Order: sequence, then structure tokens, then C-alpha cells
Amino acid sequence: MVRTEYFLLRLLCSMFVASSFKLMSTIQTFKVFQNGILPFTINDLKRREEPLKVLMCSPEYFDIVDVKNIHMEGNESLLNKDLALKQWNDLHAVYKVLIAQNIITELNVIPGAVGCEDMVFCANQTFPWLNNLSQKEVWMSKMRHPSRQKEVPHFETYFQTLGYTPKHFQVTPLFEGMGDTIPHPGKSLLYGGYGHRSDVSAYTELSEKLVVPIIALELINENFYHLDTCFVPLSETQVMLCKEAFTSEGLDLLRQSFEEIYEIPMDEAIATFCLNAHVIHNHINGHKVAIIQTGSTVAKSVLERCQYQVIEVETSEFMKSGGSVFCMKMMYY
Repeated sequence: MVRTEYFLLRLLCSMFVASSFKLMSTIQTFKVFQNGILPFTINDLKRREEPLKVLMCSPEYFDIVDVKNIHMEGNESLLNKDLALKQWNDLHAVYKVLIAQNIITELNVIPGAVGCEDMVFCANQTFPWLNNLSQKEVWMSKMRHPSRQKEVPHFETYFQTLGYTPKHFQVTPLFEGMGDTIPHPGKSLLYGGYGHRSDVSAYTELSEKLVVPIIALELINENFYHLDTCFVPLSETQVMLCKEAFTSEGLDLLRQSFEEIYEIPMDEAIATFCLNAHVIHNHINGHKVAIIQTGSTVAKSVLERCQYQVIEVETSEFMKSGGSVFCMKMMYY
């Protein structure tokens, strides 16, 4: 009897140790990775619900009044505001069609504000998230440029009306929302760009608070000042990117995260903003749609090969300010 109890005790101890190691291993994945070998595979990560609601910001105050990125240089007096309004309305109409097709579920518009000429790029001011308790929270950006800092309170108030709890960074000096923070499709993993508009310290705080691992990617090319200008996850296993935007360490991490990497030539990525496309994969009905600036060839071919319905739109006036489709919307829950 004593011998049986002894073996049972050893078995329980072994199970406890194994469970503890597994827990420690899981906890260790909730951190920021900048290089080396990832301690997890994509299959190890838990599932994540994709948001299917779209927010846009009305463009009546959109303007180019200074230079905040390389794409704005020389364009301060070249903006055609009437054409910009038409292009915004055309994109808005595309989303309305996608509602009718049950590809997205909702489309809302936050009013632009006087003195906030870049507010139309509403991917930058926030990072909406569904936490582990299925509660809606929104992380407020800390914008690099003073003129853009004025945009953030408008979004904080708006998201509160949608039932979100605003969250504020306590340590990092810079964070520019979904311009730099992009989730892995369907998984609890984030990619965070840094070097131009966001500081890498933001991801340590975000990873700890959200209890989610983050792969931090240094952006080294001034043409790609936000992650959303050079990186488009297409599925759990596929991504489209411009390799010149990243360090060798960053590219190595991406090779561990995706089975298929489609490289887009830098000249196409710069000329057409094709990597600022908005790809939508409705996890409920399986519909896959990509909205992209007209004129790309390689990127469009990749999207079609990956079975996306490609919708081309014209965003030339917004490209003068450094943004295209992805910048002009925010997906939220």
C-alpha cells in the first residue's frame, strides 16, 4: 500500500512539474521578439476573432500643410480637394457594397475636425482590441507630430460611444496605432513596426497588458514609415511585403511566422502604395476581398493567386500625403 502511494505521489509530482513548465513556456511567449528563434509556432497560438466593422473619417478638412513623410515633399500646394472628396466617397461606396454582400457587417464615419488635416487617415490614432475576457478596449496613440496629437481625443470620445474602454500608454513616447501594429490573421499574435513613428518600447507595454506575443520589426527605409505601407498578411500562412523595408533580423522572424512570403518590388510598392491595401477575410462566410490602389501588377497578381477578389480604387490625392486604402479606415469590433 505504501509502495502504491509512493508511485502515485511521484506521478502527481511529475504531472505538476510538466504543467508548471508548460505554463512557464506559455508565459514566456507573452513578450516582444526582435530577433532569434521564436519559442512558438503559429499553430501554438490561440484563435482570434477578426473584426468586421469599418470606421472612416470624413475628409472635409483633409489638406497637406507640411511635410511629415517623404511622400508629402513638394505636394503642399498640389492637393485637389474636390478630387480627394470624390475618391473618399468612392471608397466609402465600396464598403457599402461589401455590407450588402455580407463581407463586412457595419460602416461608420467619425466627423473630421477643424485643424486636424490628417485625421482622415484613421488607422493611426487607435488600436482597438478584444481582450481575453471578450471586452472591447482601445489603445490610444501617442503621435509623433503635434498636429496629429490633436486627433486622438476625438477618437477616444468616439470609441467610448461604441462601448470601448480607452487605454493609455504609461511609458512609451510614441505609438501610432494600426499604422504600425498589425495582427496575424486569426491568431493572437501582433506585428509591431518601429523606427519612424512608433517606439519599440510600446510593444513591451502592449504585450504585457494584452497578454499576447509581439514580433517587433524595425523599419529602415524612409519610404515605409509605417508598417502598413510595406506589410500585408493575407492568411495564417501567407504574407505580402517589401523586403527593403526590413532588417535581416526582421525578415528572419517573418520567415518563421509565414510559410509563403510574396515579395513586392520596391518601385511598385512606392509608386502604387499597393502594400497599403485593405484585405478582408470574413471568417464566417469565407469571403476574401482586397481593396487596392489601381495600377499595381505584381501585388494584384499575388492577391488573385491567393483567391482574393480584387477591387481597385483611385487614391492619388491621399497618396500625396503618404497614405492609401489601409490608412483611410479602421477595422473594429
